[in-house]
Amino acid sequence: MIKTYMRMISSFLVCCLLLVLLAPCESRAEEAERVSGVGYYFDTVVTITLYGTDEKELSSLLEDIWVECARYEHLLSKTIPGSDVSRLNEAHGEAIRVDPETWDILRRAKDISASSGHAFSVTIAPVTELWDFTGGTQRMPDDDELAAALPLVDDEALELLGDSMVRLPDGMKVDLGGIAKGYIADRVADLCRDQVIGATLNFGGNVYAVGEKPGSAPFRVGIRDPQGGENSSIAVVSVKDISVVTSGIYERFFVKDGVSYHHILDPESGISAFTDLAGATIICTSSMDADAMATACIVMGREKALAYLQENGMDGLLIDRDNEIYTTPGFEDTFALQLLFAAP
Repeated sequence: MIKTYMRMISSFLVCCLLLVLLAPCESRAEEAERVSGVGYYFDTVVTITLYGTDEKELSSLLEDIWVECARYEHLLSKTIPGSDVSRLNEAHGEAIRVDPETWDILRRAKDISASSGHAFSVTIAPVTELWDFTGGTQRMPDDDELAAALPLVDDEALELLGDSMVRLPDGMKVDLGGIAKGYIADRVADLCRDQVIGATLNFGGNVYAVGEKPGSAPFRVGIRDPQGGENSSIAVVSVKDISVVTSGIYERFFVKDGVSYHHILDPESGISAFTDLAGATIICTSSMDADAMATACIVMGREKALAYLQENGMDGLLIDRDNEIYTTPGFEDTFALQLLFAAP
């Protein structure tokens, strides 16, 4: 584990895990084609870059990716009528059949909720609906609203039955916003494999580096500086065929009466998780796991989060509110960690 205090000296990487594409260095790189596209799904900008030998095939693959993104959005969104999540939330306690993929996501969500001591929860929707971090109203719940909503936050009460059937007690709701993007990144990565030399899939704070860059080089992913602007990064990691997911208190927040409230809510209290952490980055082959665990780490705080990651064999980098960096053992060497700051 390293512990380093750093001062910003660079801001050349864009917000939230921007990929720094190095210049090709081998003949294979010179022959590679590159196709990129930008879409908007899951309330975030999605940026896809594909590398291969046939531009038409890459363009066709990109279109397939957008089709999959739209399908998953209509399957997993809480706000789209007829989605699995919407139907489950409106079932009033009755068991319903969902898509097997939705069932699998819910199963893994329950596992991570249990292993994290419920620092991560998909049944937190009744509480998140009481807050407004993006609409401009800066709405936050009062004590009575929280008292009514908190008993409905209970992932253990979510029943996963046979034949893709799910039962949610009446009044409870699920929100897959903390895990669905990771699952989708995993599935899009699967779609790309064997069709590309390499690819970068950027779903906001979820990045999947598929394969490697042309020239057999790793992809370099920037980790955002929690105290900097959207164009600032605090460190860079080098990765191949793996996902890098960052969650931070700087993503959606508002300041009210001198207090900064952010969108990462503690399932136990129903308010923003006021721990010592400002950002958490998890690197593993499952973007779904990394997505949920990054959120859980913010809720846990540094000491519990580091212990949790090590117990589960996960690689992580945590940034506290003083901009000090902590990593799990071996992280620095495994991912060629480069700090973009120097001690004053």
